[in-house]
Amino acid sequence: MKTTTIDKPTVRIGVSNMADLKFLKELAKRMGWTVEQEHRNGLDEAIEDLKAGRIHKAKNVDDLMAQLMK
Repeated sequence: MKTTTIDKPTVRIGVSNMADLKFLKELAKRMGWTVEQEHRNGLDEAIEDLKAGRIHKAKNVDDLMAQLMK
């Protein structure tokens, strides 16, 4: 039995309005495309923050409070 693999291109789209998302899903359905939503958890966001340098280090609680009050 011969099988072939088709490599599908992946496109990521960010939408700011849920109505737009509903429209895109309907369009994809009519065009025969597949729609997958990426579900991100807190760990994914934390790793992204770490890579982007959005972290703060404090020696103790007093140092943390001093940084927060700046």
